[in-house]
Amino acid sequence: MSTLTTSFTTSASEFICPTCQKRYKKQGGLSRHLSIVKRYNISHSDLDKLPETNNEKFKSILVYLIHRKLPHGFKKGGRQLVSLACTEHQFFDIFKGYIHHHSNRNVYKCIFRGSAGYQILSEILNNPLWGRKFYDEEQQTYVVLFNDPPEHLKNNPLAIATRCATESIATHRRKSRYNPGEVIIEWKIKGEKDAKENYCEAGFIYIHFWVRQI
Repeated sequence: MSTLTTSFTTSASEFICPTCQKRYKKQGGLSRHLSIVKRYNISHSDLDKLPETNNEKFKSILVYLIHRKLPHGFKKGGRQLVSLACTEHQFFDIFKGYIHHHSNRNVYKCIFRGSAGYQILSEILNNPLWGRKFYDEEQQTYVVLFNDPPEHLKNNPLAIATRCATESIATHRRKSRYNPGEVIIEWKIKGEKDAKENYCEAGFIYIHFWVRQI
């Protein structure tokens, strides 16, 4: 099970949350942020701990579904969504420690940004290649969690063309709540009624991210 990360980094006079990369001018602001996050990650009394083998299998399913959203072809880049039925117990057991929002409607949200966010998700999912899929001729599609491409790819013509094409697509799309450079993972209840007012519901996990190919 994940544990709450309370360490932080500093940049000049800024204090930065290592997970969501939110920036504060004073250490007190970051401390309050981490204190709130800590409260969000306290287990409810009615949430039982699931067997670790169950969690490991569910993580493998998440990685598989993410890889299904890493298509071949730079024109297919852009925002992607993975959704899957998931109990609150399951979500909390896997992402406890990294839940950054919890609303009154019982919606959980995790935010991961930057190279630190990629590393944290690698540890949560037990797979360092959760966000990369390789193709022939040294091509790969990856989840965008970096401001810049890797150093050795900055002058790669295909990488440059891909980046320009993806940025052009993003510019012409309507503004989204989910931006390149971040992975947003949410859990919420989805319900519906039929014509006779019979109600049913289930919890779902939603993973929002952007992809590019190089």
